[in-house]
Amino acid sequence: MGDKIMWARQEGTERLWVHENQEFSHRLITKKKHGSSFSFHITTYMPFFDTMVEGDGIHEVVLYCLHGWSRQIVTATGEDRMFRQGDAMYLPVNYTYRHIIGDAGLVVAVCASPGKE
Repeated sequence: MGDKIMWARQEGTERLWVHENQEFSHRLITKKKHGSSFSFHITTYMPFFDTMVEGDGIHEVVLYCLHGWSRQIVTATGEDRMFRQGDAMYLPVNYTYRHIIGDAGLVVAVCASPGKE
């Protein structure tokens, strides 16, 4: 783990496209840059993006909605939830859900453990 206080700004962090022209992330805090055991990102989705999301068997993830909204449909159970500003969501290492972004797009804070680079 890191041993000193460090800062990062979204504007000074590379934009990483997860899905070209649909979803990008600024990986603000990472092991490589800060020595952190987890990572912290701000991820932005374009309006009306519709995709399947699957766990990778490695990372636990927490999402926190900062702006916009989405609809999430859990594949295993059929549970249908709205995800909007102020909501948090825990994702275990294995999961699958359909993610339908609303008309305002979506901006989420993401924490992953172990960290993603």
